[in-house]
Amino acid sequence: MDSLKKGLITVSVIAGLLAIALSFILGRGIDREEIHRAQLEMQQLRASRDSIETLVAIKDSMQNILSARVEDLTSQTDQLRSEVQALEEERAENQLTVRNIRKKEDLQNRLAETFPEMAESDWGVTEVYNEEFDVEVEYLLVPLWFSETFIIDHQNSESYKQQVNRFSEIDSLHQHVSVLKDSLFTLEREKAEAYQIGYQEAFTKYEDINAKYIELLEQPPSIDLGIPKWGVIGASIGAGVLVGSQIK
Repeated sequence: MDSLKKGLITVSVIAGLLAIALSFILGRGIDREEIHRAQLEMQQLRASRDSIETLVAIKDSMQNILSARVEDLTSQTDQLRSEVQALEEERAENQLTVRNIRKKEDLQNRLAETFPEMAESDWGVTEVYNEEFDVEVEYLLVPLWFSETFIIDHQNSESYKQQVNRFSEIDSLHQHVSVLKDSLFTLEREKAEAYQIGYQEAFTKYEDINAKYIELLEQPPSIDLGIPKWGVIGASIGAGVLVGSQIK
């Protein structure tokens, strides 16, 4: 981008100076040295333009590669996000399945599957009479220190919930940042294209002025058409200003 800006400014400045130089052509004869200088200058600017176009092409290629990579990573992120959603739906479904267990034997089997270390210890179910409601209530009997397992599981569950919430916030922020980066990437590319177009327009105008300049150097006019020299100067300066305006 800096090379493009510098090239655009260089073309505009040279075009302005060349336009002013045209005002002195009417009073001069053929200047071989000046013709050679102008031709060499044009060749150098063409080489500079070709170099810039090559650099722009390389950057465009790199941008295309990065864009493809971004699309691939975005697709993978969307897939992982879908898997997380599926896991959450499965968790909710499993929870509902446990809530719907009605038989004591089924609940005991599910408990033993969930905590196999408990199934290997002495545990069982007993009935305790509740005088207030006059009803027998079934209670789970497990070794006291096995309660550590329930405590740790509960603590882990709370920690995992908090982690999931934080990851959800991070994912939301990441999506927002990705949108902003895409916007910046698009603006940068549009700006580069605008400078490239402006440079090409300025170069084309300079090339035309340079050709006319060399033509006048080779064939200086010998007939007085009655046009004041200040008119030529004004027209030449106007051409230089027109080229310079391309960088705005």
